[in-house]
Amino acid sequence: MVVVGIGIRANTSLFEGQLNIEKGGIKVNGRMQTSNNSVYAVGDVAAFPVKLFGNDIRRLEHVDSARKTAKHAVAAIMVPQKTGDLDYLPFFYSRVFTLSWQFYGDNVGEVAHYGDFSSGRFGAYWVDKGQMVGAFLESGSREEYEVIAEAVRLKVTVKDIIELEREGLEFAMRVSHQAMPETGLIVERPLYAWHATAGVAVAMSIAAFAYWYGRRRRIW
Repeated sequence: MVVVGIGIRANTSLFEGQLNIEKGGIKVNGRMQTSNNSVYAVGDVAAFPVKLFGNDIRRLEHVDSARKTAKHAVAAIMVPQKTGDLDYLPFFYSRVFTLSWQFYGDNVGEVAHYGDFSSGRFGAYWVDKGQMVGAFLESGSREEYEVIAEAVRLKVTVKDIIELEREGLEFAMRVSHQAMPETGLIVERPLYAWHATAGVAVAMSIAAFAYWYGRRRRIW
């Protein structure tokens, strides 16, 4: 069985003729305001400018984007004088059984693969017009995810794709540490442990209630 995730088509029909629609979503500015500045749009339905890509309008389908755009919209409403345009690094992650990967940026241009596919530890870079615009890593550590994210944010220059493939993860390590020798980009980690703990707590609560209710029924 093969499962293919092809994304969604945002339902914007309610707002057609009332708000500007672009790239299948509700067009907003860097403060998440629509063409009616009293109306804000966030999450999968919002098409917003991405600074990293020259303010190209993008509609992103991921929980991280939904959280960050919502947070920015609230800030723009509550403290507009202190809130500028959103500077978002497109970020995707997933975890399936033993596979866990993270991706930053955009998947356009030439691709440089590295790592060992058979071991389950591998990655890829995307290079467009001589600059790194995207990075993917499977089974990385926190530090490794941070450095590939920083390499994409810096849009580092890549002169030789073959050499990039040879260096692999070491390339991102080197350029990121050169740019930020003391501190790195702090990447938000998926809260798998928190989710698991909460799930166990809920399951135990339900089981305890079911046990109590069953005993009460027998008594009644």
